[in-house]
Amino acid sequence: MPSTAKFTKPPTRGGFTALLATMTCGAINDNLLRGALLLSVVEGGMWANALGAGGTGWITVMLYLPFILLLGVTGQLADRFSKRTIITWTRIVEIVLAVGVTAGFFWQDLWVVCGFFILLAAQSAFFSPAKYGSVPELVPDDQLMRANGLLSLMTNSAIILGVAVAGYMLSIGPVVLGLTMIGVAVISTVCSLFIPKSLPADPDLTVSIRTFTAHVLVLKRMRGTPLMSTTLAWCWFYGVASLVITIVPLWRGPLGLSDSAAGLLLAAPGVGIGIGGLIAGFASGTGIRAVYVPIGAAGMTVTFVLMGFTASTWWDVFILLGAMGVFAGLYLVPILALLQHMPVPTFRARTIGTANFMTYLAMTASAVGFAVAAPLIGDDPKTWFLICAGGMLLVFVGSMVQRGVLAKGAAAGSFGTIGGA
Repeated sequence: MPSTAKFTKPPTRGGFTALLATMTCGAINDNLLRGALLLSVVEGGMWANALGAGGTGWITVMLYLPFILLLGVTGQLADRFSKRTIITWTRIVEIVLAVGVTAGFFWQDLWVVCGFFILLAAQSAFFSPAKYGSVPELVPDDQLMRANGLLSLMTNSAIILGVAVAGYMLSIGPVVLGLTMIGVAVISTVCSLFIPKSLPADPDLTVSIRTFTAHVLVLKRMRGTPLMSTTLAWCWFYGVASLVITIVPLWRGPLGLSDSAAGLLLAAPGVGIGIGGLIAGFASGTGIRAVYVPIGAAGMTVTFVLMGFTASTWWDVFILLGAMGVFAGLYLVPILALLQHMPVPTFRARTIGTANFMTYLAMTASAVGFAVAAPLIGDDPKTWFLICAGGMLLVFVGSMVQRGVLAKGAAAGSFGTIGGA
């Protein structure tokens, strides 16, 4: 039987602040390395065309595959054991992996760096359910939207910093990037120690290593509830958004961009998401406003169309990517709050793990689709942004059809009502 233990909210905001700092450092490191690899395998990079015309797609697959394989187990572990303990151990492992990345850059060996990139993604698969599942344990339910707004702002500020600085650091020496990752991982580890110690949500849970079976069991619990609609809205969005990050570096060739200028383009959506997420979080007050979901999807569709037809300079691309990010923030914050709001505490981390699994499945499909299709239809970024517009239009239609279901899930009475065995 699930544990019935109740969580005591900490008397101060220090625990949530420590979690924010830990997550921010993790996001910086993930995107320092991701940005460096994306910029390094396209025209003008130090490993230009080493992975072929669809190289950025294969880099993206390397990031997502560990999540697909591991989230079924890691979501269970975050319910079975203390989330704080898992968070701290993943930070320690990240220090070791950052050392390996630094060695790969020193040897200028793409495959060593990619190997540690995959291991870093695997480490993040353990971190993800624990960090998101910790938020409702550290803040009251009526503050979830604001907490996730701040989370969105800090996470995407970290993404901005990571991808923007990646381009600059590549220009002065990739080893410097690796050394920076080591320093950031150490800071992240220290910050994690200030997260309040927590009891396991479900200490009697039997953990199954059958990762896909575990996801099937969770999806059965979600079926017929607003959690399923929320999860689908979450994963379909990221399928399109992943394609955006994969194709943004393609502007480097047509616009003749330096590492730093291309890195700033990768950062632009993060700027917007941080702003949009903060707006959604604080404009919603103490409730969850599902109405922002279709508004965000519609806005992203329009900006993708404009990218396909009108963007011709660096500033055009930067501004439109930033505007797209604002609408993405409006879309994402209520979805994340819903995923945390509806499950009972003993089922929360597994819910988030399975939602993320479906998300990474969708993102991997879009990355593989790009890697396979780019050699056939070309890598003109305008063409690919129009493809993104078509995908996001489908997301908008789906969110309009499901808006009543999402509103039901956002109701105060839906808090902690969907459980697992």
